[in-house]
Amino acid sequence: MADLNDPARLAELHQVLLRDDADAILDTCVERASELAQAPMALVSLIVRHIQLFRAHRGLPPELCVSCATSRSNSFCQLVVRQEAPLIIEDALSDERVSKELVERYGIRAYAGVPIRVRQHVVGSFCVLDVVPRGFEPRVIEGLEQLAVAVGARIEALEGDAPPPSRTVRERLARFEQTARTLEHALRAIAPVIAEAQSAAAALPEAPPAALSPDDLRAAVDCYRDMFAIATDLAEDAMLLARSSPAETAAEITQATRSLARDMVEISPLIRLAEGVLQGTLDERAAARAAHIVRDAFAAHENASVAVRRIIATVERAQAAEAW
Repeated sequence: MADLNDPARLAELHQVLLRDDADAILDTCVERASELAQAPMALVSLIVRHIQLFRAHRGLPPELCVSCATSRSNSFCQLVVRQEAPLIIEDALSDERVSKELVERYGIRAYAGVPIRVRQHVVGSFCVLDVVPRGFEPRVIEGLEQLAVAVGARIEALEGDAPPPSRTVRERLARFEQTARTLEHALRAIAPVIAEAQSAAAALPEAPPAALSPDDLRAAVDCYRDMFAIATDLAEDAMLLARSSPAETAAEITQATRSLARDMVEISPLIRLAEGVLQGTLDERAAARAAHIVRDAFAAHENASVAVRRIIATVERAQAAEAW
């Protein structure tokens, strides 16, 4: 079973993740996959440290077309990468291997995904999805595997087209800005989950223990865990950038990144308490209070979003100064 956070695997995607331009070859592959399987949706899904990114897609709901990302923790595609093998889901509603969140949110019922390989590593899933329960014939899986070879070759070529490692302050600022925008992208991707759980919590009376469902609470916890980890990565990038930037620029970037880190730290006790409820280590009274825990934690998503926008604005000012 593969380690999703294997640095060698993630390194295969470093440059591709920093590009958001459409690619004609990848777009053609998803179109052919959709036609082959007679399925309304097809994706090139790249599994990274905390989210899955859609490098090419067809038939997605409008909000996913905008975000081009969802949380990794609830994805079907993570299982393809983890197992390094095809995954076929004929009815997601009754299949215990997968989260029911995608069923409830987008009506996904059937899925067929095959590994995308770049050199020796599985970097993602090439998949088709349907909104009705169904099977997938062997010829469809074979066709997906053939197309996945072309997808892997294209991703490898895109990596090969990447510019050399950043050396100047201006180049490092550009790289940091793109990392921050990736975090902004992730925050936008998980916003619908946050909004749904917030609505559930807001509708609760003062105390009933069973009013907030475990699924609502678990979705919020998973989303916040993703944010913690991505923010940590951004902080590490900020430290590297600060070492090579002018003192004023380094101070502004460090201050903005630390502000984000504080926003995340402030809600960590609430998340740990929520996890205790889910794991059954806290009693029913604590479960009743989970609604208030979630209510209090919701502001952190907006705070984090504001902090990331502040980071991006700081980097843009630093880039303007460098241009002079």
